[in-house]
Order: sequence, then structure tokens, then C-alpha cells
Amino acid sequence: MRKILVPTDFSPVSKNSLIYGLNLYKNTDTEFDVIHVFHPSFDPVQPEILDSSLGLENVKRESMDSLINSIMPLAKESGVKVNSMIEVGFTIEKIVEMSKDYDLIIMGSTGSNSLINKIFGGISSDVAAKAECPVLLVPGKVRFKSMDKIIYACDFDGIDERILKKVVDFAKRYNASIRFVHIQNKDKEFQFTLSDDLQVNYSVSIVEADSVREGISEYIKDEGANLVIMATKQRSFWEKIIHKSHTKEFAMTTDVPLLVYHEK
Repeated sequence: MRKILVPTDFSPVSKNSLIYGLNLYKNTDTEFDVIHVFHPSFDPVQPEILDSSLGLENVKRESMDSLINSIMPLAKESGVKVNSMIEVGFTIEKIVEMSKDYDLIIMGSTGSNSLINKIFGGISSDVAAKAECPVLLVPGKVRFKSMDKIIYACDFDGIDERILKKVVDFAKRYNASIRFVHIQNKDKEFQFTLSDDLQVNYSVSIVEADSVREGISEYIKDEGANLVIMATKQRSFWEKIIHKSHTKEFAMTTDVPLLVYHEK
């Protein structure tokens, strides 16, 4: 059975990520654990009950019950199991700690009009960089419609066979094509080969750009996609993508979920 962790802050964005996940994994052997993590010493939304962690937890439980009740018809239709939990602690640390026990984390993301803020907002970006399992980041206004085209953007000398198998199996499930995209500096040469027996529709593109951010941005803008996958051997690559001091805002649409893998 596949186990998926879905953090929520009870916002429309986080609810949308849960709905997206339920549709994405419809009619599969999947169990969703919806989690809300709070720290009782600081809750700016409800300052009147800061002195009562028990009262705050009761409020959180009511919000969780309301969320679960609202999505239960879809969960039943999707044929998956949904559990809920309330945990006390620091959100990022708790989710990262729990990630080793899950196959995937699905999180909503939002922000200003720039993609770098929409997709890589604080908690989501930190979890994506530190989690022990893959993380799927779902922009707040995305609705699951189809999974026809997957872009696999890699920083590699070769592709991790373990991740490749998961990506291919995922593509087969939805009868989707895979576009393998490598971003390189214009002054570099790169040769890339894939096995001929992948048994999935795929293509390989070498994109010349001054940075990974710009190359991926322009490629997705031109080609479109239902999902972007990034896999990297070193966390430093991921940190370059999300660190704001290196950011030149992405000039692309904001309706593409991003699945992050870290190669072993």
C-alpha cells in the first residue's frame, strides 16, 4: 500500500492539494494521512487562546474534522483511505521527521504572482529540500484534469535507475509521455542516452540556457506540461533553484505541479 502524507493549515490551498491527490491516486491502493502541526506558544490567527494548549488543540481538531468531512465523499469515490492527525511541534521539523515513513508528501503552495513564490514558498520549499521521500508541490489554483505530458528535468551525468522506474511506472498508469530535459550552458557539450526498452512514449531535449531556472522555465512555457519532475544528486542543486538570492523570477504559467526527488 502506498502511504501519502498531506500537511494542512486548513487553508483553501492546502485543501486543494488534498483534493488533487485524491483525484491523482483514484482507484489505487493508497492511504492518505492528513496532518496539521501547530506550536501552542504562537498562533496569530487565534491569540485569545494562546494560554490554553488544550483549548487550541480542540479548535484544531474541529477544523480537521470539518476538512475531513468535506472531502470524505471524494475519498470514498476515489476508493482510498483517509486518516487525520494533530501534532504539536514545529511544522517543518515534524514533517521532515515523519517523511521517512511515507512514499510521498503532497503540499499546497501559494504566494505572490511570481512562480518562485507560488511554488517555492517557505514551508513547502524547506520540506521539499529536506524530506526523506518525494514531495509533490501543487499550486493553489490547479485542478486535476489529466496526466498526458510529464517533463523530467534532471541535473545529471546519468539518471538514477530507481527514480526512472518510478517515473516510467507513473507515466504508464496515465498513458502519459515523458520529456527528458537537460539544461546546459551554451559552452558545454553533453551526451545523453536512454534504454530503448522503457516501454513508454518519451523524447529527450537538450536546452541551452545560462541557468537551470531559466532553461526549465522557458521549456515549460513553450511545451506545456501536466507535471514537472526534478531529480538531483546533490541538495545544492535544489537549493540553487529555491534560494531567493539566486532568483531571477520564472516567466512561466503557474499551473504546473512539481514533483521533487533526491537521488541517493
